[in-house]
This record gives sequence, structure tokens and C-alpha cells, in this order.
Amino acid sequence: MPPRHQLTDAERARVQYVRDEKKQCLDQEVQRQTQYEETRRARLDVEAQRRKENRAQDEIQQAWLQQQALRQQALREEENEEERRARLRDQAKRQQAVRSTETANERRTEEDRASRIMVDAMRHQVLRVQQTVEERMSRAMVDRLRHQMRLVDETHEEVEVRREINRQHTVNYRAAEKEEEREERRAENQFQMELLREEREENEKLLRAMNALEHAEIILAACKTLASEDRVLLHDCGKMTVTCGECNARNLQGERPTDNKFTQCWVKGKVILPTPKECPHPLVELLQNDHPKAIAFMTKIRNYNSAHAFASLVANISSPPRRGPYCFRIHGQVYHNTKPFGPNTNNLRYADLYFVDAAQASEFRALSTSNGGCCRNLMEELDAMLREKNSYVAIYKIMLQVLEEEYR
Repeated sequence: MPPRHQLTDAERARVQYVRDEKKQCLDQEVQRQTQYEETRRARLDVEAQRRKENRAQDEIQQAWLQQQALRQQALREEENEEERRARLRDQAKRQQAVRSTETANERRTEEDRASRIMVDAMRHQVLRVQQTVEERMSRAMVDRLRHQMRLVDETHEEVEVRREINRQHTVNYRAAEKEEEREERRAENQFQMELLREEREENEKLLRAMNALEHAEIILAACKTLASEDRVLLHDCGKMTVTCGECNARNLQGERPTDNKFTQCWVKGKVILPTPKECPHPLVELLQNDHPKAIAFMTKIRNYNSAHAFASLVANISSPPRRGPYCFRIHGQVYHNTKPFGPNTNNLRYADLYFVDAAQASEFRALSTSNGGCCRNLMEELDAMLREKNSYVAIYKIMLQVLEEEYR
């Protein structure tokens, strides 16, 4: 076991310094949150007191208005018809004099605008006062995301128009501002940049302190004494020395069943496979590297296989949409394609080659550009093997005799 690493005094002092820095940062954050809550609570108390005073004043004013209404109602009940008509004429003249100074549209627009602004201001003020810190941060985040989504959905022309409008607005605003306003704006921008820089440096400092603390904790954990690996229990199935008595398949010792009948190889005797036939010559020598041309055959084995196939593979190849390793993907059905054989023997391929004799078939295979690099003698040997051993070739021979009789 390697000796346990002991921390030096400098490392201990560094760890203690990092912990003190982290604790100080957390204390400052708690203090800021406490001050904010106290300020918010005081603001809410002032707002509640102000609303209470406003409600009291509203009640006094409503009582006074109610008294005025009762007094006016009593006076109007005592007045006669001539006094009533004179009062209405004076009231109409006063209203006409006031309204003569403004047009109808201006009056309606100004009244609607003032009323809407007042209502919106009161509603927003009430909502903002009632919001908590989390709700305010959530609202700011939603507004920022909504603005980003609106910018993402913009087309190129809309982006150019928006930038031009902003640029023109900025130019007009800066052209209209005075020298004192310009200096004040620059000072404000510089102050904001300094605040952002200080906040970024503080966050980086806090992140470095947290990383250093985590690194120190990792070092301490790595220096602890590890448990002995000899106590760890390993799952071991044993060696692959158990042979099935039926199919001679080799199995692991841990896989031996109680009845000594295996399931993975022959399903306890339910699956009985016939003895495979021996591989014909010269294919067995080519596959076992006992043929002089075995290396060339294995290099072009796909070309040899396609040259002696009975049908072509047809499928809808779907290429991967993105970059990455090659993946052979097929969309839809996979089937073998073969064409009807007839008297036209100019371009024979696949099953057509088994309707003609071996020499003519070898000639067509040798002239095919897809078989470039293949040995013609080896192709003739493989063709002779298929014509002798393959049962499907005999069927094609019988079909050839039938076609010859029909074309006579």
C-alpha cells in the first residue's frame, strides 16, 4: 500500500483560506438578501400606510360628495320650472365654452390616452409591489426568452429593417441630445461597464475558490486508506471446459444445469440440426487458404460472389442525414430482382448466365466492368463447381430446354 500523503502547512493554510473565502462570500450573500428583505418590507409598510391614508381621504371625500349631492337634490326640489330652465341654460353655456376650445377627436384621444395610462400605471405598480424576488426574476427571464424567440423568428429582411430603425433612432437621439446629456450618458455607460466587470471578476473569484475547495476535498478523499481489493467478490463463471454431450458445444462451468442438458445450444434436445454437407472444391481450399489464388480470392470475394449470383439485391438505400461513420441503412422492402430470359443474349447477367454454356458465361463475366481484377480461370472453376453441385443450376438447365422447344 502506498504511504498516505500528508498535507504541508502551506496546503493546509490554502485550504483554510479557501474555506474562509467561501464562508465570507456566503455570509455577504446572506447579508445582502437580509438587507433586501428589510428594505422590501419597509417599502411595503410605507405603501400600505399610504394606501390606508388614501382610503381614509377617499372616504372623507365620498362623504362630502354625498352631502353635496343631498344638498343639490334638496335645492332642485325647491326650485320652480323657470329656475330649472335657467340653471340648465347656464350649465350648457359653460360646457359649450369649455368644449369649444378642443375638437372632438383631440378630446376623445387625450381622454382615452390619459385614462389608459393611469389605469396601466396603477395596475403595473400594484403587480410589481406584490411580486417576490423569484417572481421578478422569472418575469425577467420570460421577457428575455420571448425577445430571443422573436429575434429567432425574424427573417433576414426584418433583421435589416430592425437594425436600420435602431440605428436611425440612435442617430436622431444622439443628434438631439446636448453636450451635458452626452457626457452624462457616457459616464453612466462607463459606470455600468465597471459594475459588470466587477461582478464578473467576483463571480470568477468565487468559482476559483469553489474549485480549489473541491480539489482539496478530492485530494483528501484520494489520500484515505482504500479497502482491500481481495475482499471484493467477483462474479466468475469458471472456465469454458464443459462440453455438451449432444452437439459437443463448449460451455462455461457456471452454466452447467442440474440435469446436464444445455439450453443455449440445442434447447435440451428439442432442436436437432442435420449434419452439414461438405464444402465442395475448390471453394473449401479458397476459404482455408490452401489454394494458390486464395489471397486474390479473399481480396475480391464480393466481386466473385456478385458475378455468380442468381439475382441482384434491390432496396431503397437511405443515407444518414448527418456526418458520421458509414451506416448501411435500408428503407422499405428488400427483394431480389431478376429479368425474364428471352432470345436477346447481348447483355446477360445474374441468372441469365446459367441458361447458356459455361464458356459463354465466363466470357460475359470477364467482359463485365464490375469484375475488374478478378481471375478468369478462377471464375471458370467456380462456375463449373456451381453447375455440378448447385441444385438451382439444374433447374435453369431444364428451363433452357423448355425455352428452346418454344422458340423452335
